[in-house]
Amino acid sequence: MDFEKKILSVIQKDFPLENRPFLRLAEKIGLEEDFFIEKVKELQEKRIIRQVSAVFNPSFFGHRSGLFALRAKEENLIQTIEIINSHQGVSHNYLRSHDYNLWFILVVPPGKDLLTEADNLCKRCQIEDFLFLPALRVFKISTVLEVENYENEKDEEIGFYKQTSKKFSEKDVWFVKHLQEPLPLIKEPFKPIAEKLGVREDEIFSWLMEVKKQGGLRRFGALVKHDRLGYKTNVMVAWKIPPQKIEPFVKEVIKKAFITHCYERKTYPFWDYNLYTMCHFKNEEEKRLIEELAQKIDITEYLMLTTLKELKKIRLKLFYDDVFTA
Repeated sequence: MDFEKKILSVIQKDFPLENRPFLRLAEKIGLEEDFFIEKVKELQEKRIIRQVSAVFNPSFFGHRSGLFALRAKEENLIQTIEIINSHQGVSHNYLRSHDYNLWFILVVPPGKDLLTEADNLCKRCQIEDFLFLPALRVFKISTVLEVENYENEKDEEIGFYKQTSKKFSEKDVWFVKHLQEPLPLIKEPFKPIAEKLGVREDEIFSWLMEVKKQGGLRRFGALVKHDRLGYKTNVMVAWKIPPQKIEPFVKEVIKKAFITHCYERKTYPFWDYNLYTMCHFKNEEEKRLIEELAQKIDITEYLMLTTLKELKKIRLKLFYDDVFTA
């Protein structure tokens, strides 16, 4: 339905931080508030919308994260997947087309060492050969998906990012814990959150805007599932980009709406791919866009790591070691 596409277009970003945000969004696309909320509930029941919430930058709040790739043996694959997925700090895990076949993101809270945690996890899986690929620079994070086509996508989250952390208070932790949870789909969704926090609603809005200004909030809005919007083909591309070509490469990446993420990551003598892009397509034929990008920048060495199966994808909860009571 056209109104569902309109709802998905406005609810993913630029979410109004005010008492009745759904009213403002509904007015923007010419719908009634009650109808808008009911349709959002339906989209959530269909698992197109995962949740509406704040998306925070983990490193800003003292968390450390990294991409890991394992060589998991076929005979132990199921057990390995179960062990990895059981870790609270693993938010994403994918089976990909390579000898390094399991790729996952691990995040640890303040006070824990990322590499030690990953090493212990791999020992439990009886795996010794793994890649630790922390991000050195983040060039693009664009989690807002275009509903109809690539050309019309605009995303304010595109740009150059540094992974920094600042001092944060117990108040910040408490706000993060509540605002990373799904927003109630009611007319005044921030009201029950304010009551739990013991603050006024405008204090929540002020805090969110200040944290966003400082780099701790990536966005507030709906999180949607790629495959439910028709993006069935997902490819991580590992590139070997010479230093002098990084800047023109990134400039091209920023223009490409099929690329949602672009990172520079740690390299090794035996694994010298330095830039990684996450690409989403609606069909296999569109993978040619990767080849066209490589030709335009004159890059010949790259790996197309197609996602064979999504093994885990959740909204990571920060400060997960602490007990959270809603």
